[in-house]
Amino acid sequence: MSRPRLSRLPSRANAGRDRGGKRGEHIHHGYWPTPESKAAESKETAQVNLINLLLARSQLPDGARVLDVGCGVGGTTRHLASALGCAVTGLTISGRQVELATRLTKTAAAAAAAKEAGGAVAAPDADGFFALGRGRVRFVELDAEKMGDFFGGAAAADRLFDAVWISEALSHFPNKALFFANAARLLRPGGRLVLADWFRAEGLRDEEMAADIKPIEGRFP
Repeated sequence: MSRPRLSRLPSRANAGRDRGGKRGEHIHHGYWPTPESKAAESKETAQVNLINLLLARSQLPDGARVLDVGCGVGGTTRHLASALGCAVTGLTISGRQVELATRLTKTAAAAAAAKEAGGAVAAPDADGFFALGRGRVRFVELDAEKMGDFFGGAAAADRLFDAVWISEALSHFPNKALFFANAARLLRPGGRLVLADWFRAEGLRDEEMAADIKPIEGRFP
């Protein structure tokens, strides 16, 4: 496989917005598998490409119960639900992101329901999940360091996850070892940890450092 080409991240203040100021579905990088795709595909398509790359690598089964850690405004959460029929809990420390993610999900769910049921109103179930495509989605405001206690416990065997998904969030966690311990605690036997993050390769050329590393280090001290 050729070396992935990643889209540049916008600043934190503008993350998730396009150049016109419209809020997008995803905050994470994009993936172009070939030079031809880089030339032809938009940033938004490349961001979905990255999700699909992780799905291909992880072989996440349809209908899986997924915890999306650091979910942002829920683009990946909704994609996993609508495309794979997963029951996905999106987790973020930001109450504002929960509001935005829920609003975007209600809009998507209402649009889907209108097509299938002639205008039915989208509403959450008793567990807070919105039906979306073949799956379900909900969002929880929580510090990820507390997710083991929040979702775990001796009586929670039936609430364990088939996958813990985390994309470009772990690098911001102060206690990375605690995240891995919590993920292991919350995964069913044979469950999957699906992780994408920034790793700086050894031996980068000066031009690669200037193009790919310095912009990130400058924006995220």
